[in-house]
Amino acid sequence: MAKQDATNHERIVWLLYKRITGALTPEEKEELEEWRTASPLNEESYRRLTDVGFLEQEFRRLRLVDAARPLQDMQARIRQDARPRRVLRWMSALAVAASLASVFFVGYFWDRVFDSAPAELAGLSALPRIPAGTTQATLTLADGASIPLDGDTSRNARLIAARQPAVETRPVKEQINKLATPRGGEFRIMLEDSTEVWLNAESQLVYPENFTGDERRVAVSGEAYFKVAKDSLRPFYVESGGMEVRVYGTEFNIQSYEEAAHVYTTLVEGSIALKPLQGSQAELVLTPGHQAVSRTDDQATFVRPVNAAAVASWHKGRFSFEEQTLGQIMQTLSRWYAFEYEFADPGLESTVFKGSAPRYGDLAEVLSILEKSGGIAFGVKGEKIIITNHQIK
Repeated sequence: MAKQDATNHERIVWLLYKRITGALTPEEKEELEEWRTASPLNEESYRRLTDVGFLEQEFRRLRLVDAARPLQDMQARIRQDARPRRVLRWMSALAVAASLASVFFVGYFWDRVFDSAPAELAGLSALPRIPAGTTQATLTLADGASIPLDGDTSRNARLIAARQPAVETRPVKEQINKLATPRGGEFRIMLEDSTEVWLNAESQLVYPENFTGDERRVAVSGEAYFKVAKDSLRPFYVESGGMEVRVYGTEFNIQSYEEAAHVYTTLVEGSIALKPLQGSQAELVLTPGHQAVSRTDDQATFVRPVNAAAVASWHKGRFSFEEQTLGQIMQTLSRWYAFEYEFADPGLESTVFKGSAPRYGDLAEVLSILEKSGGIAFGVKGEKIIITNHQIK
């Protein structure tokens, strides 16, 4: 859609500002009405730009982006060809909002209306509220009993105690439990040895009720953050995606979703060693600030330096997208917010981003931050979110 004439643009923005503040003269009111009725697009723009609820919602999203860190946050998008124009445009909007407040605030959202996604798609303002995921999981005991868990730790303890047999009647063999989080869920558990495990959405931890013998061993799928209790006499092992991680009392993150082609093991502090469960027995030792990337088909592994704290920041309430593709980002978001999405242009899936966003905000807030980074737009079609190529004008 062609941009409005710049002079006319500024005049209409000024009239809209005066309309909101109740300062229109009779002549100005007539002029605004004439523009408003000139086309259906003008009428729709008038309706949205005088809707106080819409403006408040958009302003709240606007404030989520830290203007002092445009190149470190979502403004640091890797595609160099699009960055200069988009960053300048966004910084201009921020400067306007900070200095001349109301009139230019309306002017900024004028661009939001006229440069929106394709006409057949509703914009983010039409997206129903989709809250962040919550603390929830299902614990399956060794006898097959399933216990729904949530953020109420006292209630969880009572439910588990009520389903477990008395100590004197428990089987002698090791009791294996399974803890699984659904889409839109997360959970933190402390194991018998005081090891802490945070499970991300759509993940599963298989672990013994009590560690016996000369080792501690668990299995995980999905994503988990481990803070392993030190025990020099019993090493801690994690099996995931065909790999075995030997832990020496440390903190690390492991991402191993079944549909993914790679397992990502990121060391935050301490020391770990990796090797395939089958085949070579040679161990690969990781040092803090490094990530091992292992192919699930043949377990071939390479190591790269990363911002380990950022990779693991999800368990502290923040999304951190360290040079991830938009396809990976949307998959992560869809697990946490439980929504369906589709790329109108499949080529967008490989677009690389770098930055962060709050994990516990509504979905629209996170998508708005991505949208402002440049080159993409989100629309709503039915119950599905559509990602489109937003051309810079």
